[in-house]
Amino acid sequence: MGDKHSDDIVSSSASQEFILPADCTNDDKELQWAFRKLDATLLAVIILSNVLNSMDRSNLGLSKVAGLEEDTGMSGSDFNIVVSAMYPTYLLFMLPSNLVLRKVGARFWLSFITVIWGIINMSMAFAKSKTDFIICRLFLGAAESGATPGVLMLITLWYPRKMVTSRISTFYSSFAIGAVIGGPIASGIMKITNPHFKSWQWIFFIEGLTTIGYGFVMFFLLADYPEKSWLLNTREKALLKRRMEEDQVEGGHRAVNKKRLWRHVRDPLVYAQALIPFCGNFGTSTIMTFSAIIVNQLGYSASASLAMQAAPGICGFIGILLSRYYPKWCGYHYYGGSLFIAACIITASTILLATVNNSARIFALCLLSFGSFGTGGIGPGWLMSNVGGPTRAAFSGAISVILGGLGGLCASYIYRNQDAPRYMFGHGMNLFAGIFIIVVSTIAYVIILSRNKQKETCTINVSHLSKDEQIDLENDHPDFRYMA
Repeated sequence: MGDKHSDDIVSSSASQEFILPADCTNDDKELQWAFRKLDATLLAVIILSNVLNSMDRSNLGLSKVAGLEEDTGMSGSDFNIVVSAMYPTYLLFMLPSNLVLRKVGARFWLSFITVIWGIINMSMAFAKSKTDFIICRLFLGAAESGATPGVLMLITLWYPRKMVTSRISTFYSSFAIGAVIGGPIASGIMKITNPHFKSWQWIFFIEGLTTIGYGFVMFFLLADYPEKSWLLNTREKALLKRRMEEDQVEGGHRAVNKKRLWRHVRDPLVYAQALIPFCGNFGTSTIMTFSAIIVNQLGYSASASLAMQAAPGICGFIGILLSRYYPKWCGYHYYGGSLFIAACIITASTILLATVNNSARIFALCLLSFGSFGTGGIGPGWLMSNVGGPTRAAFSGAISVILGGLGGLCASYIYRNQDAPRYMFGHGMNLFAGIFIIVVSTIAYVIILSRNKQKETCTINVSHLSKDEQIDLENDHPDFRYMA
């Protein structure tokens, strides 16, 4: 890579300037090592943060199995209302939070909101009624709103486009990890006996306190941009900067272009791809919030239901890890990714609708988890792989999580107390979501093929534009190609 590059690249680190030679025989190996170091630090830090996020989100459903509903006087659809209460503020503050991140930097902002949502989650241990939980959940939604879209944007600033899907898939696997360990941990916490605290209160208190502590740790481990990384040396920073420039991705220093933003807002491709996690979140919310409840309704005890949540969680973890390889194995996000995942969701939902056999239904929950969590890699990964600049990255990351949040909001109401134990309505909605993934993925695939063909046949001369003006073209640059 380096010996074909004719231009020197200048990278600064503190007060020291490093000029990368044009003829470097070991560039590829050094760059590969630099990305491995990023995986072991940046990616690992945000993954662990999201594991705690996942556990904090799912502990409401786990607490219901532990007796929360009876102790707080909830009945009917009260629990569904509490579950959904976080989503209005989650959606409302998502884009502003992403813009604040660009102003103050990822290191401060992601650490700050992690501490805040940990405090709020811990506070729910002292909630006494439905109203108390609704208030806490509203604040929790505002605090968590910037986490996932901020991470998605951060990944596009640190990794080239061909690496984005695999890193986003790895990041989203943390949701499944939270589902795997959340149930058994909650089952263990339930064994704590204290006359002043119920078992479900301990779940909120201990997990919230853990999140607060980790938020402070994040501040010392994260960096805003590759140039500020405490782990990369000066040469690795220069190599990484050159690689991102070759990929037509600016390193995060450019402000959001408002004119370009409105062009992205009107782009149907963004919404078609972002609707994939919207549909997938029906299934992931089913696993994270309702799977222990569904298993409990099959006749298993509370502690067994919490522990058994690990099985669908493990399948979801496998599903999202494998989703990072689908584009590589098949050459497309569409054929090997979206269509395969949709087939898993449709099959699982059909089994849940058709049988009352406990073993078959638990298998179906595992298959539903495998497919639904897989959308967390394919959907945002496909969307963010087609980002040509920071403005597109900021909007795409936010809209992906906004629509994913809307999916979670809708899923809050599909498993109702009056539908137990079959939950036909909820399983039917997951079936619909699987079918809809096929529809929106096909629309996205057709748009991508059409645009790439147009770029091949109708070339545009941009030589008269300055370098900054060419960068601001983002996806409209004639050399940019969409990934199908």
